[in-house]
Amino acid sequence: MKLIAPFAATLALALSACATTPAAQEMVTVTGEATYRERIALPPDAVMTVRIEDVSRADAPAPVLAEESYPAEGRQVPLPFAVEVPRAALEGAITTSARVRIEDGDGRLMWITDTRTPVTPVAGEARIDLGTLVMVRTRD
Repeated sequence: MKLIAPFAATLALALSACATTPAAQEMVTVTGEATYRERIALPPDAVMTVRIEDVSRADAPAPVLAEESYPAEGRQVPLPFAVEVPRAALEGAITTSARVRIEDGDGRLMWITDTRTPVTPVAGEARIDLGTLVMVRTRD
């Protein structure tokens, strides 16, 4: 019994060290760009927000896994984005999706994606490129 206690303590210490390694906290970078087809300039105070959401449950609010906001600062579409998402959050969700929206300076929604864009991690890859996400207009 005396021989087992030191071995168990050493094993527990080794296992707890594994739980905090960089691999356990690995991030995946989700990149892409957002655009729309209409020839309408964005106001200089517009803000683009990109969310990576767990959309696994129907008829329930989608938990946000990661979110980044980008002020337009006079730039026009296509607007690039890069969002850091914990790999464990992506792998723990059954279905994940990217959502992009652009609001004016007063917080009124102007443009939004209206299709589901899957965000699927690939083993060994630290980046997911979603390409170009096309938004639709929400108001005049």
